[in-house]
Amino acid sequence: MRFCSRASAGPAARRRDGGFSGYVGACTDVTEIKAAHATLLESLALRSAIFGSLYGHVAALDKEGVVAAVNASWTEFADGGWNTSRSPVGANYLAACERAGHVGPDAMANAVRAVLGGERPRATLEYAAHSGTEERWFEMAVEPFQRPEGGAIVSHVDITRRRRAEADARRQRDELAHALRASTLGALAGSLAHEINQPLTAIVANAQAARLLVTYGTADQRELREALADIAADAKRAAQVIRRMRGLFRKERSEYKRADVNALIVEVMMLLRGELESKGIGVQLSLAKDLPPVLGDAIQLQQVVLNVVLNAAEAMADRSTGRAFLSVETVEHHAGIIEISVRDSGPGVKDIDLERIFEPFVTTKSTGLGMGLSISRSILDAHGGRMWATRNSEHGLTGHIELSHEGRVRDDER
Repeated sequence: MRFCSRASAGPAARRRDGGFSGYVGACTDVTEIKAAHATLLESLALRSAIFGSLYGHVAALDKEGVVAAVNASWTEFADGGWNTSRSPVGANYLAACERAGHVGPDAMANAVRAVLGGERPRATLEYAAHSGTEERWFEMAVEPFQRPEGGAIVSHVDITRRRRAEADARRQRDELAHALRASTLGALAGSLAHEINQPLTAIVANAQAARLLVTYGTADQRELREALADIAADAKRAAQVIRRMRGLFRKERSEYKRADVNALIVEVMMLLRGELESKGIGVQLSLAKDLPPVLGDAIQLQQVVLNVVLNAAEAMADRSTGRAFLSVETVEHHAGIIEISVRDSGPGVKDIDLERIFEPFVTTKSTGLGMGLSISRSILDAHGGRMWATRNSEHGLTGHIELSHEGRVRDDER
């Protein structure tokens, strides 16, 4: 079938004798034009259908940040009373983002500007939105609008279920970590009791000596001051052991603060001193000076060091490789990247098992659940760090803990 435009009447046609024989007209074939127009309409309808069916709240912006088009989800959400911007068509989205200001200082507007200006190929951020008492989390993504005129595509995807699942997983991890800390300290009860009994015994002995000196009148001021100084030092030592134990037993929400890595290690080694001495394990600390602080939960980071040191100590229990020796070293490899290395002289493991030892319920010991290293790695993942192990050239393993000066803290963990 062919299509023609309407025929137009031209001048009258006459015969040689002057009689009227009709009109001269023209008819233009517009079949291809009609087909092209239908194709254009179909393409526009398809584009509109695709745009409207996109998951999430989606808007197209021109190069000035003005909203050119939105999908139905964008419009529906805008009417829900939420404290986040879903500007209508024709409004300036940059200005609306700046007025909202609930993500941070112009965070949304800056993300859009960076993509519109070609500074970034893509920008994303996560934020919480509120409507009354209801809270929902969204991930905002901004990408260039691939057309000559420029612009950007902005999408907001609801990630509330994912964030809640992550929060539940984090709570379960913290519960398991606390249970493991309690179990570990329970296993160390004998050594910890010895650590407390030593200063208490010294306090009693010094107190009795001071009493006898005073009773028999043979004491001078210097001797009494020395006895009292010893009592005070031993009392402080016992109190520090109890404080460290209470800290590790404590069950509280994760608290991210600046922490001194070397100080955390020293506290753990002081707590484990009796246990390591009872097993005949020599210890060497090589702690770098002037390390920058790391951002993290001090108790959880101490638990990581505790787990790694105890794992190394237990690996050296059979003495098959000779003298048991443990070294702990800290170093700043790159700016703001701190590594803790725990090296032991145990039998080690095969190369194929270097990664398996971090899996849950995998252990080479006759006792234990094999959860210590697995939990330690999950704690470091939450801190933006990492953990791995390498074989030593002769015997044993070296456990590596890497932490960042900046760390990684989610908005809902602050």
